[in-house]
Amino acid sequence: MTTRARPRPVLSRWDMPHWMPDSSQTLPARCGEDFTAIRVPADLARPALTALGPRTGPVLANKTTRTWHFLLPSDSILPADWPHGVRVMPKGRSIGIPPLTTTGGLDVHWAVPPGQGSTSPADLHRVLRDPRLLTARAAPAPAEPPAAATAPVRAAAPAQPRPLTSAQLRVGQLLLTGASDAQIAEELGLPVGIVRRHLTSIGRRFGAPTAARRATALLAGGHVSPPPVSMLAPDLAETDLAVLRVLAGLTTEDDLPEDLRPTGLFLDRVDELRERCGARSDPHLIALVAFWELLPNLIAPAAASGKEQLP
Repeated sequence: MTTRARPRPVLSRWDMPHWMPDSSQTLPARCGEDFTAIRVPADLARPALTALGPRTGPVLANKTTRTWHFLLPSDSILPADWPHGVRVMPKGRSIGIPPLTTTGGLDVHWAVPPGQGSTSPADLHRVLRDPRLLTARAAPAPAEPPAAATAPVRAAAPAQPRPLTSAQLRVGQLLLTGASDAQIAEELGLPVGIVRRHLTSIGRRFGAPTAARRATALLAGGHVSPPPVSMLAPDLAETDLAVLRVLAGLTTEDDLPEDLRPTGLFLDRVDELRERCGARSDPHLIALVAFWELLPNLIAPAAASGKEQLP
């Protein structure tokens, strides 16, 4: 079922919570006093937002830090066992609140502006605990997975996969270059919502809920080739390769060293690898690894030989 974008209502100042800035600047507000903020890694936040649908209240996103904040009422009764990487922000911690009109960009902006509803702590907790949304906790694939299996993407492509549309292929190719949703939309002359719909369709097709796993599915299935780069591959330790395998969905967090199993430390290591490799995003990092042939069988033979071409 296709998720329809919710129309944005016309809101007056009286509809806004008291902590919204009455200016054109991003201003600080205190967690635990004005609201309860749940920080979620971007790779989990976007599919969680889709799963919550119209039940979602205010949500902040930041592409630079790759973190989102779901803002709940300050008197919310919260579950205790949030997944690794998800954090209830401490009381008194300040976070930036942008103006209502700030709905895009690299820095903090509204993924869902206030005034449209309130997020249920129980619903958010349930969605974030869904194993299909977890980057480093998915279970191994069953012996005979269904077509829309949600186990980690493996290097070998499914037998006779359904072909992607030409639009999905072009969106996927640009995803591997590190382009944002907005940049892909501008390059292809499409609305951002259509680009996100294509990315969601790719994820559902291959059981790949995160951007990095979509890159793996596109490459391992031979659907697109990694963009060529002139930079030589950096020297990576075995621990670095283990982190990359987990990020790509080729293995689970059980294959990580114990000191990296807390998701926060794992994400810090991913950030370091992105900087060392010159990657603009997690999918771009996966594409670079494929181009450098650092992980065996990450890229399909047809794509590696250049025989697979975009229509």
